[in-house]
Amino acid sequence: MKKLILGACLLSASTLGFAEEGEVKDRSGAYGMISLVQTQFDLARNLKDQDSTGLSIGWMLNKNWAIEGTYTYLDDVNKFPSNFEPGSGVSDIETYGLDFIYNDTHWLGNTTTSPFLKFGMGKHNVTTDHPWLFPSQIEEDEFIKLGVGIQHFASKHAFIRAGVDFLDGDEDLGDDRHFYFGVGYFFGSTHYDSPAKVEQPKQAPKDSDGDGVMDADDRCPGTPAGAKVDAYGCPVDSDGDGVYDYQDACPNTPAGAKVDEKGCQVKAEKVVVDMRLNFDTNMYAIKPEMVSEIAKVAEFLRQFPNVEAQIQGHTDSVGSSNYNQGLSERRANSVVDYLASNFGIDKARLTGVGYGEERPIADNATAEGRALNRRAEANLESK
Repeated sequence: MKKLILGACLLSASTLGFAEEGEVKDRSGAYGMISLVQTQFDLARNLKDQDSTGLSIGWMLNKNWAIEGTYTYLDDVNKFPSNFEPGSGVSDIETYGLDFIYNDTHWLGNTTTSPFLKFGMGKHNVTTDHPWLFPSQIEEDEFIKLGVGIQHFASKHAFIRAGVDFLDGDEDLGDDRHFYFGVGYFFGSTHYDSPAKVEQPKQAPKDSDGDGVMDADDRCPGTPAGAKVDAYGCPVDSDGDGVYDYQDACPNTPAGAKVDEKGCQVKAEKVVVDMRLNFDTNMYAIKPEMVSEIAKVAEFLRQFPNVEAQIQGHTDSVGSSNYNQGLSERRANSVVDYLASNFGIDKARLTGVGYGEERPIADNATAEGRALNRRAEANLESK
């Protein structure tokens, strides 16, 4: 009896040990079970209670119903002495049964642990040896069986079972009871329902930096409070000067103007841009190789919208001074026109001045010197 109590305790403890893949939808297939059995005999049998081992083989028709064959063998069961049988005597008892089992998978709310009901029929073959009789006495006793218990699947295949069977037998021999604890293995298939998906509560969209653009769409998180941002949550630079509006102390600076770290336009003092334009003799047309030099002046004027440029034309000493004066003016004005038409510089900021042959930078007595003197220069000064 102690073994059966221990088995029941193990059954209770194991109910916490198996996490299924989901609720069992169905089971089907063969299984086998070995049990520890304590048989308590009806008094009419005049036999002492005895422990034994039982074997069960069955088939699960589905998760609720099973059909099962059982076998138990009791060896040398002692008889109580009586007035009619002075010797103790022993009996060997083989018990066969065929049972139908119903597992109630709804009562406890799961299909891992379930109480069950059992009903069936069977037969005892009893062989009794008396010290004073020969040969041995052989009896057969048919019975109807009712049983209850609980069954637990500790894994997909292994299960344990504890229960009691009530055997209603011959009127002369009475009713027996089998208390048992069994360990079994299920060879069949288990089908699971997909576990119900637990939907996480939807969280409201979050705007951590408070710029009006939700975090999921914010490409520039952490913008300062009050900063003007675009549709992606990035700070806006309205005047395109490279300083964000919330940092710009001088908004609306002219496009291309050079600004400081506060977005304010940097004013240029009087400077001379190193523009190297050397013209051919008696020519004032702009040659392709001069364009990159003129571009230097255009870029400076874009960066400093408050600057005006004076383009100065010069000649060598060949020819009359009057002619050279006109030629130097044409050279200066050709650069002015090129800046306005090709680089978009406002002509109001440009002045062309000719100095003729009055300001040589090299010796007009040599060809090399005269080539250097046929030039145009740019002087730039803030307003």
